[in-house]
Amino acid sequence: MQLTKKSSYGLIAALELAANKGGDPISAAAIAGKYGLPTPFVEKILHQLKTSGLISARQGRSGGYMLAEKPADISVRRVLEALGESLDLVGCLGSGSDCSLTGICPTKTIWGKIDLRFKGLLDSLSLRDIIATGHKTR
Repeated sequence: MQLTKKSSYGLIAALELAANKGGDPISAAAIAGKYGLPTPFVEKILHQLKTSGLISARQGRSGGYMLAEKPADISVRRVLEALGESLDLVGCLGSGSDCSLTGICPTKTIWGKIDLRFKGLLDSLSLRDIIATGHKTR
């Protein structure tokens, strides 16, 4: 499993919104400019996070995006899943697996245990936790 750029940028955007002390909406262009990311891609990501309910948007001149919940209530896993990221460590753990070794695979059990712990870790890390452990805004 390797996370996509969309998920990486989405987590960056969510952290920027979470770290926003002023509470004013932040534009996609501001986030993109700060990190040198393509603005249209960041807009698409923010729209997807909005559709999932993790963030909200305000239209108009002073518009932009803000978190819909407290940073402590949004886990890393929720952000990644809202962006459509598959978090299964190996394909046979996901739904619709067509692995020919299902039922006889000697490694599936251990991958399942590792997968559960990995997802548990992602559930246990909130945006607030990441900010508290060193997310620095430029």
